[in-house]
Amino acid sequence: MRKTLIALFIVYGGITSLSAQSFEGTFVMHVQDDNSVNMMSVSVRKDKLILQPLDPTIPKPVKILLSKNSNDIFVLTEEGGMKLAIKYTFQKQVADSTGSAITVQETGNSKTLEGFVCKEVFMDDGAGMKLQLWVTPELGFSMAQFYEYLGKFSAGLNGGDYWQTVKFSSADICKKNIALEVKEVKEADATVILIKKIRKETLPESDFSTEGYMVVDIKDIPGAK
Repeated sequence: MRKTLIALFIVYGGITSLSAQSFEGTFVMHVQDDNSVNMMSVSVRKDKLILQPLDPTIPKPVKILLSKNSNDIFVLTEEGGMKLAIKYTFQKQVADSTGSAITVQETGNSKTLEGFVCKEVFMDDGAGMKLQLWVTPELGFSMAQFYEYLGKFSAGLNGGDYWQTVKFSSADICKKNIALEVKEVKEADATVILIKKIRKETLPESDFSTEGYMVVDIKDIPGAK
């Protein structure tokens, strides 16, 4: 599961400055390849986001709380009837200036996904990764906004490369659209990412808070990393 998520955030990245955010609600992100399918619930409210793995093998609910304006990441869970918020801190790395230029090709093709009209786009990082995306500006939540959270999560919890995660950030397509379908262009074991079950709704502010939780910094837990 962890390996799959790290790969996901490398494949499905992009962020620089954030544009105005209007989406509030939930959706489910499906990540699938030739061998497995993983799902994650995503909840968005104002400048905060919650990720929740939908994995039946996890014995207790786990939620990851992130904020646009903070580098603190909280893993919310329960232990022995006690609500715990384990805090991780994202440390932004030095930018990698050696990357190749990103190219974007719009094909003019379109299709409807989850009730949204999407256009087909191909992106190439010049280093062997080429993606087919179906994107829409209609959701009110862009790839750039989404991947800021995912980049922090990947680097802060999994030790991932933040700048590798956000390598597509220079493309305007990422700042104006959300991709409801992303597929690696490769012959075998291609990762496919789908956004489904989109629900625009007002969510309780209390769901996006550590109030009522005992906050513990991961650095203060002996033997923890």
